[in-house]
Amino acid sequence: MKVRIEDGGPCRKLMHVDVPPQDVAPEYGNVLKEYAKFGRVAGFRPGKAPAPVVERHYAKAIMEETRDRLVPRFYREALKENRVDAVAIVDVQDVKLDKAKGLTFRVTVDVAPEFKLPKYKKFAVKENPVEVADKDVDAAFGRLLDGYARFEDVSNRAVGDGDLVQIDYKGRCDGKTVTEMTPDNAGLGEGADFWTLCGDREFLPGLNKGLIGAAINDRREIKVVFPADYHVKAVAGREAAYEVLIKAIRQKILPEINAEFLKPFEVDSREALRERIRKDMIEHAEKAEKDRRKDEIATFLLKETEFDVPTSIVEQETNLAVRSMVQRIARQGATREQIVERRDDIVNAASKTSKERVKLSYILNRIAAEEKVEVSDGEVESRVESLAKYYEMPKDKFKAELDKRNGVEGLRSDIRSEKTMDFLLEQVKRR
Repeated sequence: MKVRIEDGGPCRKLMHVDVPPQDVAPEYGNVLKEYAKFGRVAGFRPGKAPAPVVERHYAKAIMEETRDRLVPRFYREALKENRVDAVAIVDVQDVKLDKAKGLTFRVTVDVAPEFKLPKYKKFAVKENPVEVADKDVDAAFGRLLDGYARFEDVSNRAVGDGDLVQIDYKGRCDGKTVTEMTPDNAGLGEGADFWTLCGDREFLPGLNKGLIGAAINDRREIKVVFPADYHVKAVAGREAAYEVLIKAIRQKILPEINAEFLKPFEVDSREALRERIRKDMIEHAEKAEKDRRKDEIATFLLKETEFDVPTSIVEQETNLAVRSMVQRIARQGATREQIVERRDDIVNAASKTSKERVKLSYILNRIAAEEKVEVSDGEVESRVESLAKYYEMPKDKFKAELDKRNGVEGLRSDIRSEKTMDFLLEQVKRR
């Protein structure tokens, strides 16, 4: 086998492979034997037709089967013999197979980048003190109680902040109903028996504020001004008038802080619960600060290391990022049409972050090799078990799904990168 290699661009190689006929003949013979054994030729019983007759009858199919078997075998051998570190097979072209002349083809592969590591030890990273103020604990304590609150009907007073209010509503804008203007956004133009929490995030800007002071059976006209960047373009930057009927009011009743309420938190007093909240907040803040320092390290590594990355790997990462972003935007309530409108912005954002993630992955893998950072099978199994619990799947089933797409090795690589980043965090100077 002869192999000629040329550059095909950044992180890309073109391999021209020439396989002599004597290396093609054995596999061609194997395929011919299989067709002779199982093929059907008119005038002969199955498996009894002479090989030359079978060869003429199935000539095209035999050549195609031989080609499909030989091309992958020989490009793998070519990669191994020439020590080409391929990360992806981009395409195979110009395949020509002839019994007398042999096999020739051209394969395009993406290869791992070559680069020099920066001085990644002992550079300075800013360290911010971790503090949790009493007012922050108070706010978190209040949110916890809100989560256990119940609501009771009231009829002897007007709407106040924090009340749950049931309304009918219908909006008009520039002489049209909002429903006419936004047919694909059910609920934006009108609704009946709709419950809204005053003081909570509003689905119509200014609506909840306009309800304050209203009594049951009151009718109010409330002006709603949609921001210029509102996600529904038909009403973005416009003012609408909503006719609102107040139908019911419910007030929030906070839970009594007694032994029964405290039991699930494994504390015995209000003060102990506050301290538990403070401890959790400090742990969260410390993790956030640790992640921020890791981001600073990543920024340094990316800035100090210049090299191209394989296009095919970036494309794979970009596709995953786009899918993740679309799913997140959809969960936030965006319609299919809105997602299509934002397609270019989504792809551009995903492309930029994906290239940086791929680049950082190569840098961390090189550092891991330099520092002999290893990942044990036990660590992988522990991560698989943790992820299976997160996705509420049996461990064996989750692992089987990972195996289908070589995900276990990807998981091992992720853990190795995490351990490498932790190693770097221990090495850096703090300022």
